[in-house]
Amino acid sequence: MLNPIIASTILIAALYMVITEKMDKVIAVSCGALLMIIVGQMLGFYSQKKALLAIDFNTLGLLLGMMIITSILKRTGFFTYIAITLAKISGGRPWKLMAILGVSTAFISMLVDNVTTIVIIVPISILVCDILGINPLPILMAEVVLSIIGGVATLVGDPPNIFIGSAAGLSFNDFLVNLFPVTLVVVFFSLFILKFIHRKQLSGKPRNFQAVLNIDAKKAIKDPRGMLKCLLALGVTFSLFFLHESLGLYPSFIALLGAGLAFLLLRPNPEDIFHDVEWPLLAFFTCFFVIVGGLQETGILSHLAKKTVFLADVDIRLYKIVLLWVTGIFSSMIGAVPFTMIMIPIIKTLSGLGINGGSLWWILAIGVGFGAAGLPTGSAASIIGISISKKSRSPIDIKTWLSSATVVAVASLIFVTILILAGLF
Repeated sequence: MLNPIIASTILIAALYMVITEKMDKVIAVSCGALLMIIVGQMLGFYSQKKALLAIDFNTLGLLLGMMIITSILKRTGFFTYIAITLAKISGGRPWKLMAILGVSTAFISMLVDNVTTIVIIVPISILVCDILGINPLPILMAEVVLSIIGGVATLVGDPPNIFIGSAAGLSFNDFLVNLFPVTLVVVFFSLFILKFIHRKQLSGKPRNFQAVLNIDAKKAIKDPRGMLKCLLALGVTFSLFFLHESLGLYPSFIALLGAGLAFLLLRPNPEDIFHDVEWPLLAFFTCFFVIVGGLQETGILSHLAKKTVFLADVDIRLYKIVLLWVTGIFSSMIGAVPFTMIMIPIIKTLSGLGINGGSLWWILAIGVGFGAAGLPTGSAASIIGISISKKSRSPIDIKTWLSSATVVAVASLIFVTILILAGLF
């Protein structure tokens, strides 16, 4: 009994340091991983070899490859061109601008990770709103919230999905078939919820739409030929994602192949591209894999899973609903990524015990994905989006978040609960 207590203490201490920001998150989980290995070897439940095996290199390779492709595409000016073009299409009307930019952000987040999407789109949106003389708050809120929701739809849109796909052997097409339809519905009804909540801010009229019309979106494209080449590499990457099961290719191999193709076609300075890669994020994931691996070796996660099986025997729909809300609430509190890593071994155990594992993986993905919007701490996209919004005239504060994003998260989970009761999940 001592081993599970010590391993759990290490995990809780690392999470505490990350959530309270008393220590840099990478330093916190690095110390936690090192301590888990040392203590595990002393007590005989963990080893250096087991720690290496606990690291999911398929997940890390997929993340790295997509980060490289996105970095190369960003430097061509493609995303800036898209944002300016969409602003022109809106006609300067705040509600239409929020709808176009919000939905576009959701769809971009399905193709590249939502953190990158926010880093690119939000600063451009602030600039456009300043030129128009309108309140940027509703638009920024819609972009951040819908980027979190949109990322749930695909394998590559959100890090938790990448972890789940790798652990459960789920393909890019599996995510599209099972999660894209429900995500699409949630994106659009969330947009109208946000419209109702921010109806006063959206009632204003732009002062200077002509200035936006005068912006030449084509000038935002720094390298037209490079952009086309990078889009070709991205197209090849996603084509292979669709076919990876029949071709027998790992998603990580495809992402790295796409990154290599983009490098070959554009020949950018590797130092510039690798500078954009979120190395601290990859280090964080690596160390957290080691921590969770140690916890799993003690058997406590399997024990917890087995203790809940009786509830599934009573009513499987009730079990799924409890799983949905538990994952939604805790992912918003401690973060979607750490909680997903903790839950994966539990869902694996449940699948091994004969519970409907396929359905439980989708419940986990939806719960952590939609639930992450509940609090600002739930997603890296929300943390970064709030930070960038401080450069605007109307930054996102905790009151605004609770009155809009939290409402959307709860409504989304209620909607999925109805789907579970109807037998659709």
